[in-house]
Amino acid sequence: MQSVLLLLGAFGFSWMLNQILLRYSHNFGVESRQNQDNLVRWSSTIKPTTGGISFYITFLIGALVLLVLMPVELGSSSRMLALILSGTMAFMVGFADDAYGTHPGLKFMGQVLCGVILVSFGIHIDFFGLTNPNLVILDYVLTIFWVVGLMNSLNMLDNMDAVTTTIATTLVMSSMIMLISREGLSEMFYILVVIVGGFMGFLMWNWRPAKIYMGDTGSMFIGLVVAFLGIIYFWNIPASPDNVSHIRKLTIPLMVFIVPIMDTTFVTFARLARGSSPFVGGKDHLTHQLVRIGVAEQMVPVTLGVVSLISGFLAFFAYRLIPEWSTLHSALFTAYPIAVFLLFTLLYRKGAKIAEMKEKIARPEDAPLKQEKITVESEVLAR
Repeated sequence: MQSVLLLLGAFGFSWMLNQILLRYSHNFGVESRQNQDNLVRWSSTIKPTTGGISFYITFLIGALVLLVLMPVELGSSSRMLALILSGTMAFMVGFADDAYGTHPGLKFMGQVLCGVILVSFGIHIDFFGLTNPNLVILDYVLTIFWVVGLMNSLNMLDNMDAVTTTIATTLVMSSMIMLISREGLSEMFYILVVIVGGFMGFLMWNWRPAKIYMGDTGSMFIGLVVAFLGIIYFWNIPASPDNVSHIRKLTIPLMVFIVPIMDTTFVTFARLARGSSPFVGGKDHLTHQLVRIGVAEQMVPVTLGVVSLISGFLAFFAYRLIPEWSTLHSALFTAYPIAVFLLFTLLYRKGAKIAEMKEKIARPEDAPLKQEKITVESEVLAR
């Protein structure tokens, strides 16, 4: 019952707060940057980018209320403090970029600091140090890379209505299932309930056609939260000392975070192949290519959300029902992300070819080709 009340309370508060932010967004000065050439959105309509503010405020109020009302153990309190501090830093980095357009180097330093905060509280990926304690410094580096990578990945994924919020919600829900199986209904579970409620309240305004965007304020905060959850509940799964499988430790987070990983990978390689920077905006994301091959825009977040949920379920299965990892398990669970990756690679390339053909037809020098296409279509219709 407490979970339901928290969810409804966070949802209602977030919904109301986004309504207020939408009404007074012109006072925040965060819409003007949408007119810059390096900011490319799928929607041609300029809309407020203040939605991310609601994520942080809902989370902060919920966390403070829970810290006051619920006694927490020292270890759990340390985790929550790490999340609050790193989340605050992520919020500030994103808000500064939305409001003032900060230098990429300064933005990167802020993202690194988010990772450093987590490491300083003892929250880091256990990978290299499992077999050799002297290599724990590499775990710190990997943790910071993971945090910075996901913050940027979720920022890049925020390119179409409701996509990033939907994916983030599925990632938090998968984390909640892992949390319950390991800790029960702890205070961290209730924090995640508040976060999900905040996402859902915003989603009511962000579903197509969106009335408000989350901006970098939201994507930075979301990226930090899911990176934090990924470290605790997917990278650092318990394993017996004599059954430490590095393939298992890599495969489980890869499955859970496969959607943002795919989008970032596709976009990065596609832009490098064209000789352009991966950090310059464009309409060449996985979401855009799915629309080009015929997926309705409102179904894109649903499609990717289903993939994310299935992947999270398989990750839970790999953790909970397979205590002793074998070579066969490595082969089977590695095959899944590879198969999904190959499938969406084909879909991405098909969408890219359609976009390339449309671009050629639209060029003035390709007018004869365009006329030929019109002629052929007219003949077909006349039959």
